Amino acid sequence: MTPAERPCDETIRSALSRILDSKSFQRSERLRAFLTYVVEREIVGEAGQLKGYSIAVDVFGRSQAFDADSDPLVRVHAGKLRKLLKGFYEAEGSGEEWQIGIPKGTYVPEYRRRRDPVAEVPVRPAMTARDRVSKRQRGWQPTPFSSPWAVLTVLPLLLFTPLPSPKIALDIDAEAKLVNGPMAAVRGLPSVRFIVDAEHGSAEHFATILRAAALRHKTLGSADMAGASRATGSLNPALAFSVTVAWHDTPRPGLRVTLSHNGEAMPLRQDFISAEHLANESDVLYKTTSLAAQLFALDGEIYAHAATEGLQSTLMRCMVTTARYKKLLTRESFQEAWTCQQELAPLKGDEPLFILSAKKPMQLFGH
Repeated sequence: MTPAERPCDETIRSALSRILDSKSFQRSERLRAFLTYVVEREIVGEAGQLKGYSIAVDVFGRSQAFDADSDPLVRVHAGKLRKLLKGFYEAEGSGEEWQIGIPKGTYVPEYRRRRDPVAEVPVRPAMTARDRVSKRQRGWQPTPFSSPWAVLTVLPLLLFTPLPSPKIALDIDAEAKLVNGPMAAVRGLPSVRFIVDAEHGSAEHFATILRAAALRHKTLGSADMAGASRATGSLNPALAFSVTVAWHDTPRPGLRVTLSHNGEAMPLRQDFISAEHLANESDVLYKTTSLAAQLFALDGEIYAHAATEGLQSTLMRCMVTTARYKKLLTRESFQEAWTCQQELAPLKGDEPLFILSAKKPMQLFGH
């Protein structure tokens, strides 16, 4: 599958939803959680982190001492997942245009488009002798940049230079400390406070897991539980949000999750999750992972609201354009991300900057 053939996030999530709603997958909660986890991580650009260890800890609840080499737990379930997907596309999903697969040897999902009944797998052009020679000779690795301005001079070269990895990883951990600083309007990120509006164990547990899922997206300056001793919110009220998790017994028992902008009276979004969909830990993981992607991802509710209302900082906009380039890998999308980066310059002091490298094409480093 070439990058141009990758479906949009909405198409992927729709295909995932139909799989999870199928009869075969409804009988296997663990595999539902497994598939949801790897697809959502790929969508947010964290495919490179999909390892046996992370899946064992996040999906199957194993301890931090889990040894993926000696314990075949994840490999066994990956094999079961592949068989279940194959059965789905041979029966209930036989008419699906886009198929989700987990190739052997990896846990990163692959998306394949069925163009006709015969062509069910992506067709890759045959490599010519010239291509093979070129591939063997391709050993380009960038030398360390001597200064921030060296970054700006090398960027255009990357439009034409093949990279060992087509992925862009945007690590924004260093940005969080700048949320409350004078550069908040330029480099500020949204802050979210999680509020449990009832003394109910299920609500508190769900809010805790949802917060952890939110942090994995690395799109927030802070995500704190209400009442935390070190709660840190954005000084820019335009980027301050709240997520309220409340238990309701009527008209039917379940959790209501409400996303609100702290400066607005009306909620931005409300979701109700019935008690039967919270029956076990895999259900909770599935719901929190899916909801976190819809709320906190770069194409989620918070970033969409900020863009619509003209509230997003320059950094937020750069993160969105960077993610777009990661998916499209076109000259136009690169130019858009590169132009946005220039709006964060000139750099001074210990502010982080964007650096392109062969291993992780766009990454934040301090200097």
